[in-house]
Amino acid sequence: MTNIPRIVEEIFELLNLDMYGVVGVLEGEKLLISAFREGALNVYLYRPEEGLVKLNREPVSFVTQPPSGSNRVIIGRDIAKGREIDALYTIRVDRPGVEEPLSSELEPMRILSVVDKSDRVAVTGVTQKGIEVFLAEDGSARSVGTVPGMGALVDMDKNLGYGILFEPTGKISLFTIDLATGESQTHSPPGSVASLSVSPEGWVAVGVERARDAGLYRFDPSSGSFEELHTSGGELERFQPTWILFIDFDPDGRMIVTAGRNGRTRVFVDGEELSGPPGVYGRAVRWREGYAASYSSLNSPSRILLLTNNGHRVLIAADVPEWLSQALGESRTVLVESSDGEKVPTLVLESQRVGKPGPTTVLVHGGPFAADSDSWNIFAAALVLAGYHVVMPNYRGSMTYGEEWRSKILGDPCGMELEDIVAAADWAEKVGLASYTAIMGYSYGGYMTMCALTRKPGRFRAGVAGASVVDWEEMYELSDPLFKQFIDLLFKGNKDLWGERSPISYVENLKDPLCIIHPQNDSRTPLKPVLHFMEKALESSKTFEAHIAPDMGHTVNTINDAIKILLPAILFLARLKDKQEENPRTK
Repeated sequence: MTNIPRIVEEIFELLNLDMYGVVGVLEGEKLLISAFREGALNVYLYRPEEGLVKLNREPVSFVTQPPSGSNRVIIGRDIAKGREIDALYTIRVDRPGVEEPLSSELEPMRILSVVDKSDRVAVTGVTQKGIEVFLAEDGSARSVGTVPGMGALVDMDKNLGYGILFEPTGKISLFTIDLATGESQTHSPPGSVASLSVSPEGWVAVGVERARDAGLYRFDPSSGSFEELHTSGGELERFQPTWILFIDFDPDGRMIVTAGRNGRTRVFVDGEELSGPPGVYGRAVRWREGYAASYSSLNSPSRILLLTNNGHRVLIAADVPEWLSQALGESRTVLVESSDGEKVPTLVLESQRVGKPGPTTVLVHGGPFAADSDSWNIFAAALVLAGYHVVMPNYRGSMTYGEEWRSKILGDPCGMELEDIVAAADWAEKVGLASYTAIMGYSYGGYMTMCALTRKPGRFRAGVAGASVVDWEEMYELSDPLFKQFIDLLFKGNKDLWGERSPISYVENLKDPLCIIHPQNDSRTPLKPVLHFMEKALESSKTFEAHIAPDMGHTVNTINDAIKILLPAILFLARLKDKQEENPRTK
């Protein structure tokens, strides 16, 4: 039997592990760090001589990358109890805890991006007009114009803003917007844009996701042309990435690229790889004798490493308890054959607390334009502690595997990607990893959980659906301009498909145990449709449990938020595990 008190205690300790990310460098050698620490997301300065110095007064929802050497940082703070309406503040290095509004003329809004150039700040946000770009200078702010679709600015120079734009076809293009006139233009690269950055010399580097790989290009705004870039080191090209996550430039003009392949990333400077352990790296910045970057793996919580050509050392890391290290088993990536023969990249994390075959959860990522990787995952770690092996399929629609794989979901939600997820469960049982499989997901992963339990009843032993979509038509009515565009993109404008692909249309099929967890103030996947789903389930005499997380929105910004989502999910699955051990169900 599961030791429930011990699991609860371990979950609390797990959630209290410090998680670190690199943001930038302020005033020379002061490393700017974002950290899930002290119970929430906060911002810190780091110097070895001083340790961590907290900058913000209250928890933040995000922090913006500053220009190298700047003396202040811009933070965002949600002011609407999780509804993702953010106000922007600046904090100076010499005045920790003193937060000043970026501009009194800039109303709080759903903010998609902030580009900080010290003297000017560009903000992309959602307003009644659509997705709008604002320019803040000297305390004042003005609207520049609207984005020509679903997109946001990523960088800018003196005259132009450069952004990434989802087109209705699913292709991701580059758009420019004239910061004086608001005139915008869309530019299509040989693939889809994954990342971009303006160099100190003023030229634009673009990471392009091609059909099955990725490459670097130089963009010329005057002609709209893209020219393939080849780095001097050449190791980046030999790595053959499928994704370019970040492009930056250090103060000397050297290009820093974080690129990925097969669920892991590496850091390259002018094409030469920096040495570090296998796993996933975030943004890297020049700091002292090397480059500072966040690092994690499925077996290692987030930490900050200093990378060089010759090795690496740990700058900041949490103390990982021995019981957690002992519980985390082997992690690997496998290719699982789906029902149509497609090979689905799938991450596997084994639990040392259970044998093989043993209880297994198919953990489904959100997005859907996201991906699981060999990076620290709180949900996966908690499942391991509860005695579950974890299987994480990067179903079609997942990013980081090329434009062709990502675009396969368009016009077919709750279609073949559901087959990919079922195939991952079948694989786990076939190879002897799983004695039975449950399914769990959050956001789009919650939607897939609902799809699985209503469209494939009996396939999974149980499901945990967090912040899920259950009714596309009602969700569309409740959505802001951004998420209306998202739904149009996902369905390729086919509104006739909404009802067919909504789990609420199949409530009568529900037969397996279901745990519904939903934030009360969720503005991405609103609560009302889920309440209607539960009402129909009650009318059909279906059994389920539901947990509504009060004063919380879609994103997890504090430990209290994480507890509201994770604890009921793990306890539900722990009870399922005990029940299955008492009364095993024959396949």
